[in-house]
Amino acid sequence: MKKNDMENNMGQYLLTTIEDRVGKITFNTPENLNALTPDVMKEFMAVLDEYEENPDVRVVLITGAGRAFSAGGSYDFLKEMFDATPTQIKNTVYKYFAGGVKRLKLFPKPTVAAVNGPAAGAGCEAAIACDFRVVCKEALFSEVWAKLGLICPLGGMFLLPRLVGLAKATEMLMLGTPVAGEEAVKIGLANELVEKENLQDAAMKLALRLAEGAPLALSTIKEGLRRGMESTLAAEWEYNVFAQATLISSEDYKEGANAVMEKRSPNFKGQ
Repeated sequence: MKKNDMENNMGQYLLTTIEDRVGKITFNTPENLNALTPDVMKEFMAVLDEYEENPDVRVVLITGAGRAFSAGGSYDFLKEMFDATPTQIKNTVYKYFAGGVKRLKLFPKPTVAAVNGPAAGAGCEAAIACDFRVVCKEALFSEVWAKLGLICPLGGMFLLPRLVGLAKATEMLMLGTPVAGEEAVKIGLANELVEKENLQDAAMKLALRLAEGAPLALSTIKEGLRRGMESTLAAEWEYNVFAQATLISSEDYKEGANAVMEKRSPNFKGQ
């Protein structure tokens, strides 16, 4: 696919497009605020699998259709859980909910969330699993689990304290205190605040910047940042030396070094 070509596909729950090496996923059920179900998350995981294998996709951009990013689990789905057994919940529900968010967090290519409105429950978890979050004032991060008598099971209890600090994370998780777009940027939950009419363009601009980067290096940085949250400095020094040696042997390193010396923009191939 040429750099500027666009490929569109509409699934049952998602709208996907590939343009300029950016694979976009839009939660596309605005009539219910893009509420999530196991079927939605199953389709979401399948698209991520396709994007990982597609060399024309270097960055993934996620957003929601209409006025919400995602309102989290649908009301019908929440009612279905009344009679579910623990085994059913584990093997069916969280196979896709936890699996989808985990797949997103561990995705080897850069990810950007364009949070255009409410991101609640599992929708919030998906947003904070991305590498970058671009928001508008109407964005609203809401961990509503405690209000349902539940915990936040999709990674938020691990990620939020590392993003916003323990005190704010405790407030969000135990009290269900929502965080709007402007505050999200101030506390480090989001990277950039723009007007709603400019949100998609701003998120795409960031995604395009990432798409111009060195794919191998960006993937290694992602892994290093994740490992750094879970590991020790001594262990990461050893890992980073090994990773750097691998990158120095790549064609991208030669291209990057030559581009710097020749005062031109690099053309990274991911090789």
